[in-house]
Amino acid sequence: MPGGIAIYQTLCAGALELKARMSAWEVADFGQALLRPLESLLACIASGCAAKHHDWASSYGRAPSGCGDGQWGGRTRASAGAPGASAAVNDWLCSRRRQPISQLRCRPPLLAAISVPASGGFAGAVSGGQPSGKSAAKQPDTASAANSKSEPEDRILISEVEVVGCDGELQRIAREALTTRPNFAYTLEEVKADVRRVFATGWFCEVSPDAEDTRDGVKLRIKVRPNEEVRSLSAVGASLLPSCVVQRAFEGMPGRTLNLGSLQKAIASLDGWYHDRGIMGMVSDYTFEDGQLQLQCAEAVVGSVTLRFLDPATGQPREGQPRTRPHVVRRHLTTQPGAVYNLRAVRRDINAVYSTGLFEDVNVSTREAEDSTEAAPKVDLVLDLLERKTGGLSAGGGLSAAASGEGAWPGLIGSFSYNERNLFGLNQRLSVSAEIGQVDKLFRIQHTDPWVNSDPHRTSRTITIMNNRTSGNTIHGKAEADGDDGGAAGGGVLLGRLQGGVEWQRPISERWSGSLAASCQRTRCMDERGVPITHDMYHAPITFSADNNDTALLAAATATYSDPRDVDTHAVLGLEQALPLRREWLHYTRMKARLDKAVRIGPYLGLYLRGRAGAVLGDLPPYESFPIGGTNSVRGYAEGGVGSGRHSVEASAELRAPLPVKQLAATAFLDVGTDLGSGPAVIGDPAGVRGKPGSGYGFGGGVRVESPVGPVRLEYAWNARREGRFHVGLGYG
Repeated sequence: MPGGIAIYQTLCAGALELKARMSAWEVADFGQALLRPLESLLACIASGCAAKHHDWASSYGRAPSGCGDGQWGGRTRASAGAPGASAAVNDWLCSRRRQPISQLRCRPPLLAAISVPASGGFAGAVSGGQPSGKSAAKQPDTASAANSKSEPEDRILISEVEVVGCDGELQRIAREALTTRPNFAYTLEEVKADVRRVFATGWFCEVSPDAEDTRDGVKLRIKVRPNEEVRSLSAVGASLLPSCVVQRAFEGMPGRTLNLGSLQKAIASLDGWYHDRGIMGMVSDYTFEDGQLQLQCAEAVVGSVTLRFLDPATGQPREGQPRTRPHVVRRHLTTQPGAVYNLRAVRRDINAVYSTGLFEDVNVSTREAEDSTEAAPKVDLVLDLLERKTGGLSAGGGLSAAASGEGAWPGLIGSFSYNERNLFGLNQRLSVSAEIGQVDKLFRIQHTDPWVNSDPHRTSRTITIMNNRTSGNTIHGKAEADGDDGGAAGGGVLLGRLQGGVEWQRPISERWSGSLAASCQRTRCMDERGVPITHDMYHAPITFSADNNDTALLAAATATYSDPRDVDTHAVLGLEQALPLRREWLHYTRMKARLDKAVRIGPYLGLYLRGRAGAVLGDLPPYESFPIGGTNSVRGYAEGGVGSGRHSVEASAELRAPLPVKQLAATAFLDVGTDLGSGPAVIGDPAGVRGKPGSGYGFGGGVRVESPVGPVRLEYAWNARREGRFHVGLGYG
């Protein structure tokens, strides 16, 4: 028998040498035909050692630990492709390298020649391992490594490919993923890549290859175990994630075999939902056991919110008490401890704090909370605040279109004021102002609390005491036929008002806000010298009472529409009621409405539409009627030149186009207005006495100049009588 062993060793070495020479040809069928006689001879000599089957990676391609028990999970593990596949193959290769050379030689010579060559070993050619046996001692390790890199990988003839463990549609999917075909030679790396392709389909929790030697080659058997069917779905830790969003992301999965690719896409869509809404959250993990798919969501919770007031000189936290009380800042923050961290909400909070006008700069920084965990993340917020100076004196000037009956060149006004925007550190505002013009005069004290007692409805309160004097020439001035020049001389009327009141305002919804006001005012009529009068130059009464003054107790309600996402639309609805607590007090109801709408025409042009309407029922003093015409009404007419009545309707359309010079825009406009025939219903019919038409239109063009105090409008317009007039206006009109 020792002689037989020697013959076996000699023939085996010859077979290996012949195989090594033919491997460069890569013609497996031809090499197999030459080696088949040697196989028969060696099989007779080494009887009892002819094992016809060997195990290829019995654990290859299995899912993470626990799959054998029907459970697995973990987002990171699922996203790795074929978890554990390479490790299983390497373990198999290492086990083959640990076998003695004598055991390798007991295998059939053909299999040994094809799969486990003695010089370096087939496993070494695939995985770069060290050679085994006596042949390894014949050359240095460095030379073996160089040969393994320079020589091509050995190929195995695959005679048959079979997928077991599933049937029907899943078997078809697995077969389509395979690139291995019968009667072709493949390397071990190519087979491993095929196994990874099957696992990458996402339908299987275990994929393992098995090889069986046949007389025609190697029969490759791909063993698969499909994923379980999804029978239930749940999400844990999702306080903000709606269940309908989860159901929509996993639509079509319940009742079907789980697909890992579809699972990853569904999880990505849920992460996208968090990201799109600025929420710091994600699906951190998942488990799948007995058909129950459970998602673990991690939403970062705010642990604490710290206010840090900075020193303007050093930029470091200041010592001592800040000027602004902390609760004034905190009441603007919707992000509170225990709430899920939302980046959008934090940005809104920063804007709300900055809009108070108390701070030069507002910044937010985040840090991980001490008790934060991976399953329950938590962050702490630090709000850095740099206070600004909030009080001081100011002086300025302006234009008053109402100061001139003509309205062409408005009167100039000088103003002086003292403002404090952080009274008592509560963000309350105190304003004392005085305005003196050619005709107009005003003195006003105003106190505003922008958030009364920090109530949840954000109600503000404004208290006003005012004494002003304005011109009444828009209604009671000279008729144009009598040579009205808009000056102070010539029988003009001045209106002096002493008024005190309070107004409450609060948001009603995201787009609507409302206000309620109560005030008491006394209006006195006088001539240019300040002498009280009861009739104008045409002997028409100018007050409702027989005296030279009228008293009214007013209650007003206003609703304002303004959409932050649609800055081109603005609407105001108002109702004013005079309450006759005494017989001589006024009793009337006034209604107003205004709508502004901007329409974009192309990249440059804009069409701006405006409509106004009003009506008065009850006791109406002439000076309270609606004047129509002028710079901010129907251009082309003097102030109040169209008429004055109990009712009025005005409309305007203006086309604007930017000019090459920055801050300049050209305009073309058309205005119309009418008193709806209500002029004679006013006491004394001031419009009819002065020959005003009661309705009219104007058209023209001009230039708008953007300035720090608002747009300055230089316009020229023609009225219905084709008379031209130049207008200068300040503001939006």
